[in-house]
Amino acid sequence: DEKSNPVYASARLWIDEIIDPAKTREWISLCLEVANQNPEIPKFNPGVIQV
Repeated sequence: DEKSNPVYASARLWIDEIIDPAKTREWISLCLEVANQNPEIPKFNPGVIQV
């Protein structure tokens, strides 16, 4: 039970930040905007996928 506490995880640097659940949408939007600004991500090319 103690190890499922977010404060336990943050004390061990397993997570970067504890956010308010009401602000989740804002954080996701910010992260997507930041990721879109990175010009060095190569185009994803999976090749031929056969199933």
